Parts: sequence; C-alpha cells; structure tokens
Amino acid sequence: MSGLSIADKTFLEAVLSMNGGYVLDFTEGSFANLLADVNIDIYDNEKYSGFGSSKANRLRALWKNGSDAEASAALSALADYVEAKKSVGGLLEDITEEQIAKIRRIARELGRTSPTPAVGAPVAITTEATVTNNRISIEIHEDIYSHIGQYLAIGDYFHAIDESYKIVREKLRELTGKEKASDVFSNSAQSDAHYQALFGKPKAANAAQADFFRGVGYLHLGVQHLRNEKAHTLATSLEPNLAVHYIALASLAYDLITRYVSDESIKELEELVHAKRRSYRTASAFYRDFENGRWIESFELPSIFALASVRKALKDKWLREADFTLNWDHSNVVLMRLELVADELTQADVDELLDLPTHDSYGHNQLAGMKQFLEYVGQKDLQKLSTKARAWLAE
Repeated sequence: MSGLSIADKTFLEAVLSMNGGYVLDFTEGSFANLLADVNIDIYDNEKYSGFGSSKANRLRALWKNGSDAEASAALSALADYVEAKKSVGGLLEDITEEQIAKIRRIARELGRTSPTPAVGAPVAITTEATVTNNRISIEIHEDIYSHIGQYLAIGDYFHAIDESYKIVREKLRELTGKEKASDVFSNSAQSDAHYQALFGKPKAANAAQADFFRGVGYLHLGVQHLRNEKAHTLATSLEPNLAVHYIALASLAYDLITRYVSDESIKELEELVHAKRRSYRTASAFYRDFENGRWIESFELPSIFALASVRKALKDKWLREADFTLNWDHSNVVLMRLELVADELTQADVDELLDLPTHDSYGHNQLAGMKQFLEYVGQKDLQKLSTKARAWLAE
C-alpha cells in the first residue's frame, strides 16, 4: 500500500479530473502506454483491480495496492504529461503550474519513503546499488572508499579489507569511546548502553526496532572477528569478488551507525545559517557574499559536518523543507543551506528546486537568490545543471 494521505488523494482526484471514471484526457490505450513507460501494467487484474475497471478506479487501485515507488513513478509520469500538453498548447489549461509542482512534490515524498522504519532523524541513504541478474554494483560509503581507494587501485585487496574494518572500528570509538564491538554491544549484541550515541534513542521503541539494533550489533561483531582473523594472518592474495563482499560488509556496518544526526546538531547548524543571513545589514551586501559562495569562507561548520552521511542527510532534509513562498529572506536561507551541501546535490535535486512554487497567497514572487545559487552549483560541477537549469540562467 502506498503512503498517500487522504489530503493528497483528495487533491489528486480533483486535479486529475477523476470524477466519472476518467483520468485527464486519457483513453484506455494512452493511459496504459504512459504507465508502461515506467514499468507499470495498470491493467494487471491481480494487482490493480477491486475498485472497478475505469481508468480512475485503476489509478485508485494503484494507490491502494501499489508500492510507494510505483505511486511515485506514476505521479511523476502524469506531471510530465500535463506539462508537455500545456507546453504545446494542448488541453489541460486549467491545471496550474503550482498544481503540477505539487504533484511532483507528492511524488518525490513517496519516492523518498523507505520500507525500513526510521531509526534517527533524518535518515540518509548513503550508498546506492544497481542489480543486473546476479551482479550487483554498489557504492561503497564515501568515508571508507576515500581511505581504501589507494589499495583497490593496485589490487591490494587484503589491505583494502583490513583498512576498511579499521575505519569501522575507529567510528565506533569516536561515537562511543570504545572500539571493540563486543564492548559496545556485548558478545550477545544485546547491550543498549550506547544506543543513544549510535541511533539517537536510549532504548528500542518496539520489537522490530530492537531486532534491528541487535542485528547492527551482530554485524559489528562480525566485522570485529573477521578483522581479528586478518590481523593474525600474513597478507595474502585475495580473489576480488570475495574481497568486495568483505568491503561491502564494512561499508554497511559503517553506514548503519552514521545515519543518525541529532536534533541538537541540526538546530545548531540551522541557527548558524540564520545568524549569518541576519548579519548582513543590506541585501546588496548579502548578495555580494552569496555570489560564488564567498559567505561560506567565513562560516564555521560543526565538526560533524565532515561526515558524508551527515551532509547527505541534511541535503535530503533541506530539500524536503525547501519553501520559496514565504519571503525573500527565507528563500535566501533555503539556498544558503543547500550551498553548504552543494557537493551532494544531483541534477535531479536542482531541477526539483526549480519546480517548486514561488508565489505567496497574494501572488507575489518570493524567490530570491536562485541565479547566484545556480551559478555557484555550476562552478562546483557544471554537470549538476540540467538543460532546464541552464535555460533558467539564460533567461
């Protein structure tokens, strides 16, 4: 079942003109073809039936029986369709740009939903994977890869594994004061003495979370004992596929104890950004510093910001909360935050910002600083600017 709220469904029903069984101006064939492009067979009777056979009822069945990922993909495809029709002077003129942006926002929120209960706030997915048959390509955690890349480059897999396990041990020590997993979790992985430091919670909230925390403990115990075996073995040649499995284990163990960012740390950083914005007496003085990111040079970042997982967590949080409809100063602060995590932004993230509404309830445009922000992102990495972003800059 997707996580669409009643309010979201009510909005979507109205905007997509679902009264009477229709969805916009689709025929059955064109509706099926649109969703087939995102790998959804909307006329799959086993999965998307139960409400009736009309297009609207099929979409309602998808919202009820489909996953968050499927609902997100379907809504993104519908938003693309509406935008394309409006751009060539087709029908659907009654749907506003703000309504299209809201459909995309709902789709993005669904796309970010994880099937695993949140452990801390916010949760960052710091590794990515692609699967082709029995071959999996994963992204090793940045903090580990930056340390072991030199060994991988020369095929020294033994030391790559050993050093990746050391990174995990050092992170445990940094967070808890103890570097041995058995001292942190106990030999049975049942000690909760360090849950607050690792997960942001002194105790598990329920049985499922208790199993998760204990599972993380066993994972770290495995890393500890596997490292002990390596530490007492002469360096030997290792088969690359097996080595990657060992390193992936270390990456997972590290990832699961660096996802939590305390509310206090987030509040501290956000207050620093607000204070920096308020320190400028005039708008012109601010924009002189905001251009090219010069304001960051005199900005002291908390030490926790050095963690890639923290930066990615903050990026996701600040993208979710981005709002350009309040006032110019607030829009400035939104973009200042995102400049701090510019290295973690993707082209899709930048396009997401450009799709957000910018007018307040009185019809006044409250977006300010976007030009300077895009120029800064482009200076950091031009590939982060899509055709849409470059066109925005050229206007």
